Amino acid sequence: MAGRVRHVAASQYRTVPWQNGGGITAEIAVEPEGSTVETRFLWRLSLARIDRSGPFSAFDGYDRTIALVAGAGMVLSFGERGSARVDKPMQPLAFSGEWAPGCALVGGPTEDFNVMTDRGRIRHRVERLEAGVAARGLTTAPTLAVFVPSGGRVTVDGEAFQLAPRDTVIADGAAEVTLASAGLALSVGLFPI
Repeated sequence: MAGRVRHVAASQYRTVPWQNGGGITAEIAVEPEGSTVETRFLWRLSLARIDRSGPFSAFDGYDRTIALVAGAGMVLSFGERGSARVDKPMQPLAFSGEWAPGCALVGGPTEDFNVMTDRGRIRHRVERLEAGVAARGLTTAPTLAVFVPSGGRVTVDGEAFQLAPRDTVIADGAAEVTLASAGLALSVGLFPI
């Protein structure tokens, strides 16, 4: 049985401004709780709404992964490192927090799921999870989170959780996590270094 399982409802997410002032983020969870970029959080899960084109904030020392949740998407420009088109829903894209790409919206506002981890203390892996499939590849992670944009049932070591749209379940020490219903979800494994 998992050591601790938290069902975090979308209504519980905390709204915080972007570091560069260009938008807002709905913070799903942060470890340690209440920490910020200034106090060096270990990891953070969030949803960012992007209303206009412009630069992303820089997060020195952090690794990032984003995935499109709503909208037509965006093109991220990483200077000499090239660019990436983020227009396929729930398809993770990883990059260094120092890169702070420029963002050009494809067709209006978008929303993306974000994972950030302190590179010197923890690493993360994000996978797209389909209904009826277990997140077996990530269950070696001491902490495993599943974000379900459309809502649905998630089973953690045999215990079912009914999630409303955009809810998240976070499990410590889970042996098996399965998306029992709904379309797609994102699973996040968090691994201390």
